[in-house]
Amino acid sequence: MEGETTARSDAAGTKLPWVDVAKGLGILLVALGHLTSGDGEGVWLPALDELHYALYLFHMPLFFFLGGVVLHVRGRDFGSFARRRARGLLVPYYAFSLYYLLKPVALALAPSLGESLAVEGTQDLATSAFDVLVMGEGLWFLWAYFWGQLLAFLVLRALAGPDDEGAGERGHVLACALVGVLLVLASQLWWTVGPEVKLPLCLLRGMEAGGYILLGVALREALARVPRWALVPLALALAVALGLVAHRVMPDLYVTQEYVALFPDGESPALSLAVLQAALMLLLALAGTLAVAFLSLALGECGPLRELGRRSLVLYALSAPSMNLCKLLLFSLAGVDLHDAPFAAQLGVGVLLALASVLVLVPVERLIRRHLPFLLGRRRER
Repeated sequence: MEGETTARSDAAGTKLPWVDVAKGLGILLVALGHLTSGDGEGVWLPALDELHYALYLFHMPLFFFLGGVVLHVRGRDFGSFARRRARGLLVPYYAFSLYYLLKPVALALAPSLGESLAVEGTQDLATSAFDVLVMGEGLWFLWAYFWGQLLAFLVLRALAGPDDEGAGERGHVLACALVGVLLVLASQLWWTVGPEVKLPLCLLRGMEAGGYILLGVALREALARVPRWALVPLALALAVALGLVAHRVMPDLYVTQEYVALFPDGESPALSLAVLQAALMLLLALAGTLAVAFLSLALGECGPLRELGRRSLVLYALSAPSMNLCKLLLFSLAGVDLHDAPFAAQLGVGVLLALASVLVLVPVERLIRRHLPFLLGRRRER
C-alpha cells in the first residue's frame, strides 16, 4: 500500500494519480468488509451479507494488482529492495497487529471478563500470539504483500535475463501474465485439493500476492491505452458481470482469511473441477479489480480519494478497530436497529459507516506519520 510499493514514489504519492485513487476506493471497500462480525456475519446489517462476500472476491487482490502497476525492478538491487520492503511492511505489521492480541490479553488477565461480556470461543493467549506473531494472521496482507513483492521481483529479473534488466517489464508481458496466473491458481489449488497445511508468515498468500502483482505488471501498459470514453462503460460492465456471477455462486462460496473458494455440496472437488473453479475465482477477482481500475482512471486526479490512497497503509491497519468503534456507537450505544430495514437503507448506512470509520483515521494517520514514524518503519523527519 501507499509509498512502499515503488521507489518511484514520493511524499505526493505515486506518479500515476489514478493508482492512489484506486487505493482510496479500495480502502473504502475494506471498511465495508469490516461491517461484518469477526465470523463474517452481518449481525447488524444482514441484507449486505452477499455484498460482503462479493467484496472478498477482489478487494485485497486489487491492492496486490496495483502494487504491480507501480513496480519497477530495472537497475535495482534485490537486497536493498528486500530491506526497504521489510521496513515498510513488516515493521507496521508487528506494530499494528498487536491490536489482535488485546482481547486474549484482557481475558488472560481477567477471565471473569469473558463471562460478563458473553465472549465465547476466544483462543487462549498463547495460541493467539502464535497465530499473530508466527503465522501472520494479524494484518495478513502486509506479510503476503512482502513475499509477493519479493517473488515478483525475482520473476521479473528471471524473465529479463542477465543482459537486459528491463526486458522482463517490456518484452515479456505474456510470460509475466502466465506466471502470474499460474501462481494464483497454484495458491488456490493448495487450499482446495492440496494438503491441509498452513505455512507460517502467510507464505501461501504471498504466492497468490505475487501472482496478482505480476498481472499488474503485465497489464499496466494495456490499461494506459484504454480510451477515456470507454472507461466508465467497461467499469460498469465488469461490475455487473461480477455481481451476476457472484450471486449465482454465492451458495457454494467458502470464505476464510486464507482463501475464497467454491465448494459445491460442501466437499472438496476433483482436481479438474478444482482447476476450473480456481480459474473462475481468478476471473472474478480480475473483474472487480479492473472495474475499480477503470473507474479510477476515469476519475483521474480525484483529490479526496487520492488522499485516502496515499494514507492507505495506516487506514488499512486501523480499519477494523475504527469500524468496531463506529458500530459500537451506532448499534450498541445509540441503539439503532436496522436488522429488518430494506436493502437500500442498510446499504446507505453501511456506506456512511465506512466513510466515517475511514475519515476519523485521517488525523490519526497524520499524527503517526509526523510523531510516530517508527510505526511505519521510517525515521522522524527533521
